[in-house]
Amino acid sequence: MGQFTKAAYEVLKREMRPLTAREITDMATKDGRLRSSGKTPWQTMKSKLSTDILSRGSDSLFMRVEEGRFSLREWKGLYPEHVAQRFQKALFDEDIVVFPSASLRKYVPKVGLHSGSFDRGALLDECRPKRRREAEEDGTVIQLVSVFVVQFQDKYLTYKRTKRLPESRLHGYYSLAFGGHLNPDDLRPLLNIFDPDLAAPLLLRELGEELRLDPRAAPTLEYRGLLYDDSRDVSKQHLGITYDVFLDSSQFEIGERGFLMDAKFETLEQVVSRQEEFENWSWILIREAQECRRRPQKRA
Repeated sequence: MGQFTKAAYEVLKREMRPLTAREITDMATKDGRLRSSGKTPWQTMKSKLSTDILSRGSDSLFMRVEEGRFSLREWKGLYPEHVAQRFQKALFDEDIVVFPSASLRKYVPKVGLHSGSFDRGALLDECRPKRRREAEEDGTVIQLVSVFVVQFQDKYLTYKRTKRLPESRLHGYYSLAFGGHLNPDDLRPLLNIFDPDLAAPLLLRELGEELRLDPRAAPTLEYRGLLYDDSRDVSKQHLGITYDVFLDSSQFEIGERGFLMDAKFETLEQVVSRQEEFENWSWILIREAQECRRRPQKRA
């Protein structure tokens, strides 16, 4: 633990109440716990605490209880955690790829994961960029997202999404699907790479925003199909381009620490045993995986 975070922990533990970074710094300096030659040590304190919360997430000893005020995470039963808004605002202000919802059934005839053929050129022609904030409130468009199902041997990589992410439908749920919204710069490459061998670097870059893999590993990517579900209002607005990612190493790090947590490899049986803890897209992927188990396998 660094000088600033150690001093903050000791001051908060002694005071037994949330404090601002300036209050923590003043108290720590006055009693000799903190020595700094900088002109604005309270700004350094705020930066150190914010970085600790962002990088360590639920493992951090600290949390915000409101804008600019910090407490110890062990007090969470007394003070609800405040999530900084800048990350969510940045996401909602990005441009994403959408297409008319009236055209959806041309590409996915019903709910589920569809690996059959469709007119990819037509889908490409209908896509256009739109500000995410506007798309979330516009039921006339469908948002395109990438979906990666990561596997090592006979296990699936699962994780839990925290309240730091803007998709409230996923808060507190587990998932076995990584990925995110597609951006306009990715539009033509992504929609033309249903053969992932053609654009594996692009796809792995997309996956790498959430998951950092062993750089020595050589993941194998396979296109899985289009994923759609209308059981929830927000799901009706998203169409997933889904890929299997097969790893030859179980080594990984979460790229969005604090946003994704409790990541681990699990067998299909383990996932099925607690299926109610997973979000609805994962239900479809789980059922499809069970069906694949019953069919002859194409992969060696």
